[in-house]
Amino acid sequence: MNAQPKMNIQSSSERSALAIETRSIDFVPISERHGRLSDQATIWFAGSAQLLSLATGAIGISLGLNLTWTLIGLLLGTVLGTLPVAAHASQGPHLGLPQMVQTRPQFGRYGAIFIWLVAVLVYWGYVVLNVNLMGATAEQLGLGSAPSSGVVLGFASIIFAIFGYHWLHVGQRYTTIVLLVVLAIFTFGIVFGVGFPAEQVTIIGTFQFTPFLMVVSASLAYQLSWAFFVSDYSRYMPPTTSHRSIILYTAFGAGAGVFSMEAVGAVGAALFPKDSLTLALQQSGDLIVPGFGAVLLLVGGVALLIFNGMCVYGGALTLITAMDSVVSTSPTRSLRIRMNAIIGISATIVGVLLPTDFINTTFYTILAVLAYLMAPWTAVNLVDYFVVRKGRYSIAEIFNPVGIYGRWNWRGITAYSLAFVAMIPFMYLSFYQGPVAEYFGGVDVAFFVGIPVGALLYWLFCLNQDLSREFSIIQTADLGLDAVAKPIA
Repeated sequence: MNAQPKMNIQSSSERSALAIETRSIDFVPISERHGRLSDQATIWFAGSAQLLSLATGAIGISLGLNLTWTLIGLLLGTVLGTLPVAAHASQGPHLGLPQMVQTRPQFGRYGAIFIWLVAVLVYWGYVVLNVNLMGATAEQLGLGSAPSSGVVLGFASIIFAIFGYHWLHVGQRYTTIVLLVVLAIFTFGIVFGVGFPAEQVTIIGTFQFTPFLMVVSASLAYQLSWAFFVSDYSRYMPPTTSHRSIILYTAFGAGAGVFSMEAVGAVGAALFPKDSLTLALQQSGDLIVPGFGAVLLLVGGVALLIFNGMCVYGGALTLITAMDSVVSTSPTRSLRIRMNAIIGISATIVGVLLPTDFINTTFYTILAVLAYLMAPWTAVNLVDYFVVRKGRYSIAEIFNPVGIYGRWNWRGITAYSLAFVAMIPFMYLSFYQGPVAEYFGGVDVAFFVGIPVGALLYWLFCLNQDLSREFSIIQTADLGLDAVAKPIA
């Protein structure tokens, strides 16, 4: 990509609801900035209150934990995971760039390629899981076979991704309204109309340490896996957007959304422990009003469809970023559309070929592995943004192949690598049990090690880094832009 990003001011017709987004990984100028803080809450509420979140909610029940302690564990993990995820939201308005492009200053132009490939794998893997679950849900509702439904719904998600940022925001805005109504009815009906066995709701004498921490870790990992997404959906916001406000709105949307659907999954698993996730949800809803379970599935399915579009969209942006690091790439609309097709179609094919019970058997393992790979990155990225450089970056230099951020940044690479190595003894997976995790009976606290270790190491490595020359270059490098990243107030 050219060192100086093009400004490409859009006309009002290009901003219409029927227009395909023209932007890719390039800088979004002030003339195109728009949006409300509430948009960050709605896109993440609906993006997290979808059917995939049911799987995380059901983990505690499957491990023998009762409903009350499962909900407490889910809430704790959600809060811990939401904090770093929401912090990334402030980077979008400040820099006007997608999330993963911002990794270059910490790791270097080539050093960040591994991180981007991990991110693409996360996006692609989510699309596979989403398509598989959408197909199975459609088959359960009698709307068609799982493979054919998965193909149709997968391609519908690709359409959302191709039209881009505006479509995804609008879709989740209206989906949020319907979700709030449906979830309110479900909550009221369960609390006042459905009874649970005493052992499911009793707090005293029912706590189990290992399953509880596994629930906390699973919920944390699930929430943390969205860190790669966040500023993709805030980069069109005005650069004057308050850091604190956008973090709070994003945290509320992502936290409330994921916990609400995880709680629904836990309730369904507690009431119908022998059934699949979606069947348990449908039967739980039918206990309130006959047929309401199908409504729950449909609304959650719509949220999942648009969330799948978000995954395709983010995967395409990250793939373009990786390509641009190897060969200078022009970030055109047609390139973004092609990358959307590659990510979306390939993952849809795999998703429809997998068995319909795939999410019930391998979800936790896949989730944990992906989160292990992401945890050190989010620590390095946030420390660099909030502590080391304090938001001072050159947009032009981020895209400059021979710019100030270099090809390899040993500080970010070393901090990430050492943090990941530090996590290994604490990991607990079906195919690998770390010695510390095994000693404590399967307790997985790898995330509680990787994030602080990565953050601390990167901060220490940067203590002797002289940024004065870099900051002096920034003052002139972005003079052609109509917005320049400024220090965090």
